[in-house]
Amino acid sequence: MNGLLLIDKPAGMTSHDVVAKVRWAARTRKVGHTGTLDPDATGLLPVTIGSCTKLSQYLLLDRKTYHFTMTFGWSTETDDASGEVVERADFSHVSAQDIEGALGAFRGEIMQRPPRYSAIRVDGKRAYDLARAGVEFELPERPVFVERLELERVEMPRAHFVMRCGSGTYVRSLVRDLGERLGSRAHTSMIRRTEVGGFLLEDAVKLEELSRDDTGWHERVLSGARMMAQLAQYVATPEHVEALRYGKRVVVAGDDTLVRGQMMSVVDESGELVAVCEVQEERGEGYPGHWVRPKRVLSAHD
Repeated sequence: MNGLLLIDKPAGMTSHDVVAKVRWAARTRKVGHTGTLDPDATGLLPVTIGSCTKLSQYLLLDRKTYHFTMTFGWSTETDDASGEVVERADFSHVSAQDIEGALGAFRGEIMQRPPRYSAIRVDGKRAYDLARAGVEFELPERPVFVERLELERVEMPRAHFVMRCGSGTYVRSLVRDLGERLGSRAHTSMIRRTEVGGFLLEDAVKLEELSRDDTGWHERVLSGARMMAQLAQYVATPEHVEALRYGKRVVVAGDDTLVRGQMMSVVDESGELVAVCEVQEERGEGYPGHWVRPKRVLSAHD
């Protein structure tokens, strides 16, 4: 089994817990996730299986959509509902209009400080491990991009939002900072991810559907070609397929849209993924096309 499985992660499980369940159901150790999702969060977690685990770095997962709930009145050490209360604050002065008016400062490219309880490494150690050990440290702010941030409804002490953002953006940090901007304190009480890089939650398998005996979920595994469908695609001749599997570069003829350094997928004439390649220089004047060199090759037995 090789490909990408979209999982609807339940609350209370880490991304590694999900990987362990998929390994058990798929009967293989070759399983990996494509980026962590907070234990308290639910929703879309793409998981790679088999030979396709080595393709994770080429997936275009730079845009993600979240639906989340902000609860006013107190902040927590983890910035979500599972953490101990750090500070309580009044929120009676906060209106829906106030929340709406404050959102502009959180759209576009903004500076954001990640939560102390996060998977970011600090001197080789995970930040959440240092935080649990009581180590004093502060994560630096970093630029993140929020493409869309909309208030859906307000039912105080809760406000509900939808956000589309770039990789590395923390919902928990945004809620923490928004609460402070509004003169109160707040934390996230619900996060649900509904999109990752064009892959949608509606196509995901619930974790409880995975079974060793009932293999119906196997049909939901996306093939390598579908997994890499966001890249430009080239249908290779049998000769080119053989050359790529030997690590040789080949010429992609006559495609003016390709640029040097671009990644592309190469499939055989039956539509099966052969390799992910990097576009190199143009072949030369009078010889249209680009040289492409394989970066990751799937063997004929994968």
